Amino acid sequence: MKERVEKVSHFVHEYLLKTGKQSAGEPWGPEYRWEHTLRVTYWAWLLAVEENANREECITASLFHDVSHFDCDDYRNHGVRSAEIAEDYLEKEGYPGGFVKAVTYAVKSHVGEKNPQTMEAKILQDADTLDRFGYIRLLQFGNRADVVHTEKLCEDVESFKSYVEKVEKGDYGRMWTETGNSKVKDLIRLYKIILTGVLQEIENTTLPKDYL
Repeated sequence: MKERVEKVSHFVHEYLLKTGKQSAGEPWGPEYRWEHTLRVTYWAWLLAVEENANREECITASLFHDVSHFDCDDYRNHGVRSAEIAEDYLEKEGYPGGFVKAVTYAVKSHVGEKNPQTMEAKILQDADTLDRFGYIRLLQFGNRADVVHTEKLCEDVESFKSYVEKVEKGDYGRMWTETGNSKVKDLIRLYKIILTGVLQEIENTTLPKDYL
């Protein structure tokens, strides 16, 4: 399995670099998309282990899930396009039909599918969501924050805090696995603590006379 996964990893990385070369060096360019893919793949592997799912199918689907990011006219269709690329690659490499079907369904359904039918598809959706709330994403938010103009910073933090709360309520879809649900709750709890703390520090950025 390691050799097959390594070969898929190389293919996806090269594909992202080739199709995303116009965005090379940008914060959300091909290297970021590749690193996001690696983190999603780690989460998918971890969830597959915990949920007793097919590890290679989950890993392969996660590697392919955003392969068409720079090669799709409409981002809303990138799941379908990524599944097509995955199917073409896997069939040429001689993967069994059942494996190809499982991977391509998971890839295709990770965008917009509100009721994924397989454990592998559920794991990919959960893994993608978990990276959305990872520690690196928190650093990215902090790096973009305007810490000089506190009024603007306050607006941004309030907006992001509202988004986190909506995710927590399931407004953007549910987590499908017990492990994924537990992990995302831990991450959301951390986000809320930090964002609430930032808002408190903004409120404390005042003259002493206001709190004496």
